[in-house]
Amino acid sequence: MSITAYEYLSILQAKDTATEQPEKNGGFDYHKLLENVRGIIAEKHSTELSSALGSADAAKTLKTLILKYCVQELAGKEFDRDKLVEKIYQDMAGLGVLTDYLYDPDVEEININGYDVVEINYPDHIKYLYDKEAFFSPTAALDIVKRMVRMGGMILDSQTPRVDSYTGDGTRISAMIPPVVPQDRGVIASVRKQNHSNITRQQLLDSGSASADMLDFLTLCLCNGISVGLAGSTGSGKTTDEAYLLNEYIKRNDDYNNRVFIIEDSRELRLNSYDEENGRPARVLYSVTKDPPNPISMLDLIVSSLRFHPSLLVPAEVRDSAAWEAANAGQTGHTILTAFHADSAYDAYRRLVSMCHLARTGLSDELLLEMCAGAWPIMVFKKQLKDNSRKYMEIYESTGVQNGKLQGQMLYRFMISETERDGHGHVVKVHGSHQRVGTISPGLFVRLRDNGTPEAELYRLFPDACPEVEANEK
Repeated sequence: MSITAYEYLSILQAKDTATEQPEKNGGFDYHKLLENVRGIIAEKHSTELSSALGSADAAKTLKTLILKYCVQELAGKEFDRDKLVEKIYQDMAGLGVLTDYLYDPDVEEININGYDVVEINYPDHIKYLYDKEAFFSPTAALDIVKRMVRMGGMILDSQTPRVDSYTGDGTRISAMIPPVVPQDRGVIASVRKQNHSNITRQQLLDSGSASADMLDFLTLCLCNGISVGLAGSTGSGKTTDEAYLLNEYIKRNDDYNNRVFIIEDSRELRLNSYDEENGRPARVLYSVTKDPPNPISMLDLIVSSLRFHPSLLVPAEVRDSAAWEAANAGQTGHTILTAFHADSAYDAYRRLVSMCHLARTGLSDELLLEMCAGAWPIMVFKKQLKDNSRKYMEIYESTGVQNGKLQGQMLYRFMISETERDGHGHVVKVHGSHQRVGTISPGLFVRLRDNGTPEAELYRLFPDACPEVEANEK
């Protein structure tokens, strides 16, 4: 464990100017103690700390100094040394009240709704830190959030009061401060943690996220050249699903060319590095976009990726004109897996069209819709329900566009049978089941078969499917 230059600057620069009555703790004023200890260390030991930056002993050195001056400041008073030193350390160089929650693997998201209200989001409930349990002043909250933002190389100040950044482990933080936030609230921020453990097929089945046939079908599509789009809102689990499908692709695609090219805004997808099934290293190329100056966009990286001969191209989440370049790649024989925000599988195609328009192609809605329908024949819609469970709600196959309208059929759907509520009317459980409600088109049957899918597997998933020739004879 070490302290960085950013954390060192925080020790020297962070000063709280709060006017609120400070919290009393164990017979002494903690916030006054914090500022006294910080001031002494900044004045007397800046050279010592500066020389230790980034070393393994830096944090230990700082904690030793904190203990030394706590003992001096609190002479004659009883206090828990280890707990007090750790708290002061976190407030000086760490992440304060957020520290334990950021390292808690069960926490998915942290929302700061102002300095005195913090939401800790777990999969099945929300814990609130309110008033004294949160930050003790607007400035204290601002200090911690600025520290997190700096981990991603970004600066949060009055000139740049709205920032999106990332910590070293891929955790995303979006923050706003005055003047776009009222001065008395200090800061608002959303911290989205990344789950770096790979979810398994059994976990998805046990949680009721999808059925076995749905997972088999999506894996089969990607391994046999059929592009898949993942649509859903923030927090629906799209990144988790991408990781699962990509690891399945690595294991199950035994072609000599199974190169995966990943494009992200920050490194979130961490896939299996070795293909145990086939006894070879996984062929995964990772790339990330770059902010100004000299920006490199997702669109730029999609163009560059095609020169690396990828078997599967993964623009992890498209939000802008990169959708146009991804659609181009999908129309020219590349298999694409990507995620984006939309409210249904059908609506996902209109969302893609709106993003393609940002590329200023001049093409009509109908032409762009036709292009997107061809680029992503399979669309998945996932949703976080009222009971906080995440479900694959729809899997849709697009077959084209006619008279400006998308054509296709729903293949799978989650059918809600009952919504269970507690005595206060709150939803506690959504009951239902995943059902196959349609069959793949003759054209998709032929593409999958010709690309290597055994007919027996297609008939197992879709007993009433038939290839194009048989369909024409009927």
